Amino acid sequence: MYVALVVCLAAPVAWADDRGCLVEWRVAGGEPMRDGWAASCRDGDVACDADAAADGVCTFAASLCLNVRDPAIPECEPATLGPVHAGGRGASAIAIAAAAAAIHFPVSAADVCTAEAPVRVRLGRRSRRTVVLRARARDLASGRAARAALHLTCARGAALGAEPARAIVVTTDFETGLLATVGVARPHSVGRPTSPIHADAVVRTFGDRVYVVNRFLGDNLQVLDPARGLATVVQCSTGPGSNPHDVAVVGPHKAYVTRFDRPELWIVDPDPPSCAGFFLGQIDLGAFADADGLPEMDQMTLVADRLFVSLERLDRRRDFAPAGKSLLVAIDTATDAVVGTVELSGGNAFGESAGLVHEPRTGKLVVAEAGSIFRTGDGGLERIDPFALRAEGFFVTEDDLGGNVTDFVLVSPTKGYAVVIDDALHNVLLAFDPSRHAVTRRLLVRREFLPEIDLAPDGTLWLADRGLPAPGIRIFDVASDRPLTRGAIDVGLPPFAMAFVP
Repeated sequence: MYVALVVCLAAPVAWADDRGCLVEWRVAGGEPMRDGWAASCRDGDVACDADAAADGVCTFAASLCLNVRDPAIPECEPATLGPVHAGGRGASAIAIAAAAAAIHFPVSAADVCTAEAPVRVRLGRRSRRTVVLRARARDLASGRAARAALHLTCARGAALGAEPARAIVVTTDFETGLLATVGVARPHSVGRPTSPIHADAVVRTFGDRVYVVNRFLGDNLQVLDPARGLATVVQCSTGPGSNPHDVAVVGPHKAYVTRFDRPELWIVDPDPPSCAGFFLGQIDLGAFADADGLPEMDQMTLVADRLFVSLERLDRRRDFAPAGKSLLVAIDTATDAVVGTVELSGGNAFGESAGLVHEPRTGKLVVAEAGSIFRTGDGGLERIDPFALRAEGFFVTEDDLGGNVTDFVLVSPTKGYAVVIDDALHNVLLAFDPSRHAVTRRLLVRREFLPEIDLAPDGTLWLADRGLPAPGIRIFDVASDRPLTRGAIDVGLPPFAMAFVP
């Protein structure tokens, strides 16, 4: 939900002025201050950091509105405004200034808003940093001005929790599913939680909860409490035969669940007193399906007050071959209405076990599009601008990487890692330079599937290696690409998916 700042015509008694309210900042979260509002965020917090990455930058989604009608202030009336000036010091103000410049002036209509703009607050070497945005508009009839300030504070994400970081690992032989935990710090101690899970499952973490999505033939969402040894808090059905694939939590009592084998996206309470209160509603995405009637909804992510859902659009009548291009659907989390779609450049927007990726520093989404999983050359990695709802084309292709991408992480503009399946059906972990479209190193080759790679809270690269005879977790240094473990860390059954707490 957005918190709005409404500022009346500037004067010594501005708050009592009844001439009309001219300028309003909108940003997710906020607290009132003497000269406006303040919003704060910890780097990587999905509730407020629009890029959702712990990358030393908090990305706030902000917009500026003019002539706002506020039912709480009925005496406020629109004015005729000249050009609004918006900005602040440094690069953090560029995006909002550009958005304000796109408005056509003079403005006399009510409720005229800029597009949401990504405002980035970079920490650098600081643990905390605040930037101030200011906006000024002038009433052309009276010559009087209104001013509004917005204070945005970014804090380093490491301060979020005091508990030692650990990975929650789904392990499976696809007959039995078990959980394991692995400490991020040496000596990477392994734990064995007792909560049973389904043999086909993925794991997500939001706040102080762990969510296990029990997928094909499991058909439920399982909520675990790390403070109680990952005990199961609640486990509720997502509908028979629904095959859930992902969960996105937007609040203490609201989340979304993608259902791969059904056309309806579910809205659920992730912390209900019982499963009787779990289902809250649904959003029918059947209009975006291919001819088989199912859109194959898969992965999700949040950007400010929008939920993005990937639709693979596979033709089940042709062995799940891509049925044209995949889509991203944008949903307003306040109204649960579909507010836009993005047609991707390729088909089969595929993610085996990880959600949609936020690119470090840009706030853009990056999607892997595999096309035909049995052929190289029809897919790659594509950036999507979540504010403009625009796909930007492949910036790294399958030909660049030598295979179909099944998972990837981006470390910087010049460093990424990917798992690809080549034409000989080898699974390869490789490092690549996105700026040069080039593979820089092949780290590991397996006949067995490598289902997930992820960046740990300490910045190391973790790999779920199902390679026999010694499957387990492998850890790599991202500066040198060298392995940090002598072999795979044994987690029992072969690892399939992982997430990190706190």
